Amino acid sequence: MAKKIFLIFTIVMVLISSAICYSMVNATIGRKANNYKKITTDMTNKPSVTPLPTKAADTKDKNRQAHRTGITKGQKYYTSLSPESTVNILLVGLDPTYSNFDTMVIVSLNEKDSVISLIDLPRDMYIDYTDELLKTVKEKAYEFYNEKGNRKLNAAAAFGRKIKYKPEKERFPGKSDMNFLTDIISEIFEININDYIIVETDGFRELVDYFGGVVVDVPYYMHYEDPVQNLYIHLEPGIQRLDGAKAEGFVRFRQGYTRDGRFVQYTRSENTFAFLKAFYEQHVTLKNLSKTGKVYEIVKKNTKTSVNSLGEIYKYALLAKKVLENKYSIETVEIICEGTKIINGARYELIKTK
Repeated sequence: MAKKIFLIFTIVMVLISSAICYSMVNATIGRKANNYKKITTDMTNKPSVTPLPTKAADTKDKNRQAHRTGITKGQKYYTSLSPESTVNILLVGLDPTYSNFDTMVIVSLNEKDSVISLIDLPRDMYIDYTDELLKTVKEKAYEFYNEKGNRKLNAAAAFGRKIKYKPEKERFPGKSDMNFLTDIISEIFEININDYIIVETDGFRELVDYFGGVVVDVPYYMHYEDPVQNLYIHLEPGIQRLDGAKAEGFVRFRQGYTRDGRFVQYTRSENTFAFLKAFYEQHVTLKNLSKTGKVYEIVKKNTKTSVNSLGEIYKYALLAKKVLENKYSIETVEIICEGTKIINGARYELIKTK
């Protein structure tokens, strides 16, 4: 039975390993790349028939409006992003040097349209907390209350832990941080998170190495070093096979020096999507469903997830099989921001609201 569970879980992980890689490298979705298209329109007229693997908290009424949870002052994104019955998995990448979340990506699986949507949540997004919550965190965690950036989305999990957040209906029992973060997502974006996966950057390297690397076309010379993060990027332009360490450098590279010593900055979204597309096409295949033990070990060692029971895993396995057999396409969903604001020396992104 244990071996069967490992096999089913491996099927799931092979399916979403490309998305996991994406979440672990702090990608910033902002441009169209290759065959991926941005989705910024209302998708509420695209219902899905996929059953939800894990029952989420009932936070919506019959008109699919999120009930107020009392976290924000009515902060709402200007449009709907995900059909009501899609399966939504929150992928979280931990910051290599800090406790905040480095990347937050919602993987939205839509069976009716055979689409996997990647919704990249801006880590520096401003959360308009209620005065009551700010008063509570000031009383319970004064140092955190005074920290720069404590109202950013990437600090929301820490905020939830500090106030010992416990809603009436917990999505994830005993997880004050993830309950708080997912309730914020539900309140602002009207997206119910069914499950989450928290991943560490070491798992990215190990996973890429296990699959034998990824062949990509490096578009330009990349040179950058950061000993604090154990990040050393030295890549020549051209088509080549990248191992785990080089692949991490490729997708994280956004600034460095040219051959003549000039300091330059780039947008890394195009490199991220080039890698994601290559990884998905080269490794997310039915053939790789047979790779069991090692993949499971890598995933188990480098992730924390709400998917634990055999029933939950089996339902995801059925969905994974459909995704591979029907060759689901991948789309990116851009969160529109309309400006920035400075609070206590920290810069925040302001999302477009209703």
